[in-house]
Amino acid sequence: MGAEVGAPLRLVVVGGGVTGCEAAWSAARAGADVTLVTTSLDTVYSLDEDPAGLTPPEGSLLASVVAAGARTRWEVHRRAKYALEGQKGVHLLQSTASALVVEGGAVRGVETWEGVPRRGDRVALCVGTFLRARLEVGAVVEQMGRLSEMAYDDLYEDLLGRGFAFADLTLEVPGVAGSLPHVVRTVAFAPEELSAEGLRLPRLAGLYAAGACVARPGGPPNVEDCVAEGMRLGRALAAA
Repeated sequence: MGAEVGAPLRLVVVGGGVTGCEAAWSAARAGADVTLVTTSLDTVYSLDEDPAGLTPPEGSLLASVVAAGARTRWEVHRRAKYALEGQKGVHLLQSTASALVVEGGAVRGVETWEGVPRRGDRVALCVGTFLRARLEVGAVVEQMGRLSEMAYDDLYEDLLGRGFAFADLTLEVPGVAGSLPHVVRTVAFAPEELSAEGLRLPRLAGLYAAGACVARPGGPPNVEDCVAEGMRLGRALAAA
C-alpha cells in the first residue's frame, strides 16, 4: 500500500510527548496527513521543566506556543494540544499501540488495544521511556513510564519478536511539586538498530524512531534536543 497519486502521505506517529508532537506538527505543515496516537491526551506535550529557560528552535511547535504566551508547563500542554487539534492534517487519537502492522517487509501502521489498526504509509515511534517500563516507588513497582502513565509492554514484545535489539535504561526521578521520588527502568532501541543518518529503523521499511526511545551515549536527550529531533523527523517522514 502506498500513497495514491495526488493524495497526501499518510503517517502514524506513536507517542504524544515533545518529540512525537513536534514530528506530527512538522510533517502536517509539510502536507502530510498524520495520526498522532497517544495513551493519554491529558499529557500531550508534557514538559519536565518550565519553558522559561528553554530556547526553542524557530518554526517549532514549542516556539509557537511560547510566542503565544505559554509560560508554564501546563500552559505549554494546553496551547500545544489546541494548536495540534487546529492544525490541518493532524488527527489526535487516544489509544494504545500494541503491535506493528507489517506487510511484505514494510510497516503499514499499528495495531491497537481496541482491535482497530491505524494504517499509514510510514510509522514513527516516539514512545520515550515507555517501552517495557517499570516505575518503582519504594517497594511498589508499576507498569508505567511516568507517574500515572502506562507502559508499552505489548508493543515492546512485538518489536522484540521481530528481532529488534534494545539497551537497558534507568532513570532516577526526584520528587517534584509534591510527587514522590521514583525510578524508571525501561529500554531503548540499541544504537545499531538505527540507520547511519539516524531516525530510520532499517530492519523494517517505513519505520522510524526518535527521542528518548533511542539509546545514546549521554543518556536521554534534553527537551531542546527532542524538539529539534522531532522537527527533523517530521521533515523526513513527509519527504517524498
